[in-house]
Amino acid sequence: MLWHKWQRSNRDAATAMFSTTQIIDSFVAGDLSREDTMERLHMSTYSHLLNALADRGIAPPKPPAHQVAEEVASFLAILDKVEPPI
Repeated sequence: MLWHKWQRSNRDAATAMFSTTQIIDSFVAGDLSREDTMERLHMSTYSHLLNALADRGIAPPKPPAHQVAEEVASFLAILDKVEPPI
């Protein structure tokens, strides 16, 4: 339990050294994960982070190209199974 308190106090101290803009810039650059960014900014939901990005005129992150290609392939496979309306 003491270790967790030490970790939390050190994390809070490290977060205090960076401004909100620096933390968001690190997220946009890919240096911080979504979870770390939300934790450092004390955000409870991803929508709060998306709103913070929008407030700064930053587009939400896009999924990797391979993920999009997989999703499109899955969608097309399902679409092929659907009979067209008469």
